[in-house]
Amino acid sequence: MPASVPTHLTIPAIGVSTSLERLDLGAGRVMQPPKDPDKAGWFRKGPTPGTRGPAVLAGHVTWNQRKAVFFRLAQLKPGQDIQVARADGRTARFTVTRVAQYPKESFPSIEVYRNLDYAGLRLITCGGAYSGSRHSYSDNVVVYARLASRS
Repeated sequence: MPASVPTHLTIPAIGVSTSLERLDLGAGRVMQPPKDPDKAGWFRKGPTPGTRGPAVLAGHVTWNQRKAVFFRLAQLKPGQDIQVARADGRTARFTVTRVAQYPKESFPSIEVYRNLDYAGLRLITCGGAYSGSRHSYSDNVVVYARLASRS
């Protein structure tokens, strides 16, 4: 597919339907999370969903002790459907290939962000144990998906 900014994410299996914020790099060259806990965001420094490479979308799992947009992300299973509507009016449909959880201190950046010879999608949120004193989770959950069709 040609490049086109993603506008909406739908994940039927876990009840996600959200518009998308644009995400950038923040301090320490780390991807900034979405500002709105009820929205996911697209990392605009990477490919757009449907083009070759790993398009990256991120969202919060919780916010101020309540469920956020990606609260159920870790429940996704291989074979399930993810749809990304784009500004050009087309929809990129992805199929989940695997779900993984990694400690934040050993997050596999190369595996997640590396070049691909196909159109891929990565969905990222927090997971693992929550530390109230640090206001953060110990891990990240990453959903890996591959373009299945386009319309």
